[in-house]
Amino acid sequence: MRRRWRGAVLGLVIAVVVSGVIAMGSAGTAAAQPVRYTGGTYVAMGDSRASGGFFTPTPDYFLGCKRSAFNYPTIVRVLALSRGFIDLSCAGAVAANLHSAGQPTQAGYKPPQVHLVPRDAQLITVSIGGNDMRWGAILVHCRTAPFTDRFCRSNRAIATQVRDSINRMENRVTPALRAIRRKAPNAQIIVVGIGGFMGTHGCWPMVPISDPDVRWMNQVFNRANGALWRATAKIGGTFVDANRVSAGHDPCNLITPWYESSMSNTIAYPYHINQAGAIAVGAMVNGAIRR
Repeated sequence: MRRRWRGAVLGLVIAVVVSGVIAMGSAGTAAAQPVRYTGGTYVAMGDSRASGGFFTPTPDYFLGCKRSAFNYPTIVRVLALSRGFIDLSCAGAVAANLHSAGQPTQAGYKPPQVHLVPRDAQLITVSIGGNDMRWGAILVHCRTAPFTDRFCRSNRAIATQVRDSINRMENRVTPALRAIRRKAPNAQIIVVGIGGFMGTHGCWPMVPISDPDVRWMNQVFNRANGALWRATAKIGGTFVDANRVSAGHDPCNLITPWYESSMSNTIAYPYHINQAGAIAVGAMVNGAIRR
């Protein structure tokens, strides 16, 4: 029964996403000449949004990067019929860990991810920026008790923090993406945006934030994704706006959530994608691949 249910969920999510809720922006550059995807090597890069962060009793989960067995790159690999697959994603990664600095983990040192990208890679997905932006340090100001309001949306100090955080993220992600483009000049590079777990209202205690501040935080992620889109455009990549496409599937949706709530501490990281979310993002990415 459980296998049938999972199969039904997979089919439903893919059908919904592919049938018209794919949102992406792409831009070309003279230096990039991405080839059409024909099933060649696919490389997954990035932080916990790519690695998954939801528990699976597999070796990859315990080898320092919390890499789930059915993260969205694995879904993409299946849907895209990739003949070669390299998953370099690692929970906790910042933009520098993609190209210029190794990442220390509980299971040892991980070299810069770009070092393991083959030059002939045809497809690369990147999920990065959240840890550089440090959105959690913004969100913590907005947490509140039921029927109360922290008014994050009208706090000038927080507005400055948001602006500086987004600028910092863009300035760090841009050179990381350029390094990836130099390593794989003919690859399609698809960058997956951040957000998705803030909807139109809060729901204490899962999302302990006032309704107006939840909507404001959603707009913060839209601004952050604008910065990621600009960085993606500079290297001729494709941007998938997971924040907008995930509308209605935040943790306050108790039937079809794609993200865990603030209370999650064993199933998945708080405010990170769950298994249904991995399937949904995998379908978004698959729909963005140029064949």
